[in-house]
Amino acid sequence: MIDALPTRRDEAWKYSDLRAALREDALVLRPGRDIIERLAPGVERITVGPGETRTLVEIMDGAAFDARAVEIDIAAGGAVQRVIVQTGTAPVLSMARVALGEGAAFRQFIYAEGAKLARIETHVAVGGPQAHVGLDGAYLVGAGRHADLTSVIDMQAPHGQARQLIKGAARRGGRGVFQGKIHVARAAQKTDARQHHHALMLEEGAEIDAKPELEIYADDVACAHGNACGGLDAQALFYLRARGIPEAQARALLVEAFVAEALPDWLPGETRSAIETRIAAWLEAAP
Repeated sequence: MIDALPTRRDEAWKYSDLRAALREDALVLRPGRDIIERLAPGVERITVGPGETRTLVEIMDGAAFDARAVEIDIAAGGAVQRVIVQTGTAPVLSMARVALGEGAAFRQFIYAEGAKLARIETHVAVGGPQAHVGLDGAYLVGAGRHADLTSVIDMQAPHGQARQLIKGAARRGGRGVFQGKIHVARAAQKTDARQHHHALMLEEGAEIDAKPELEIYADDVACAHGNACGGLDAQALFYLRARGIPEAQARALLVEAFVAEALPDWLPGETRSAIETRIAAWLEAAP
């Protein structure tokens, strides 16, 4: 059964060796369209009616292997706000397939601290015009932690908008992965899509793997994507140190400000506070 799991030889899993991560776990494979659905105990199905608004919050903090799959169908004018908070140490897998009707909106924010292997995958199909997609996220990974945020946005209808901002930071022995693809079909004229990933490698031995993609077949669009990985700004760090702030605190302030830019305005207040507390705790745990 373990041979059915993908390895880094599989293009979609080139940065996340699932077979190695699950080698010691007892697994059950079920029918499904992909390996995450096959490992999940079932597929949750959520239907959001016309004009309906719904907020979904998922917590992944277990100490045992966890695989989840969900399908979300958002009718015309409907809206979903989805938040995922991943903090556990055991391998965790998540697959979401989202379908949008005319004028529908799907906004998602992921906060991930990684695990032995954590992969949170999102596929969005924009089937109606004037729909909006926002896929944002932040990851903070330390030694022995692996966080993989993978997404595909398929723009199939005109006048759609897509926004994606992922920010992350990795310490020595931590690995962050971002794979994001926006596909714009020929029928999706007037699409406005922006995708950005920015990450900090805080120590030697940290690893970031990023693969942003745009695949465009329409000829009347406004699309852009970008990726940047590096260390902390030396001038900003010097500025804070020159004002009497200890180096560890100065570094924490810079990382906190960097990551906070990814937190969207629509996050529920209690959820935002919980995530900010997690970020502060991660920074305080720095060696």
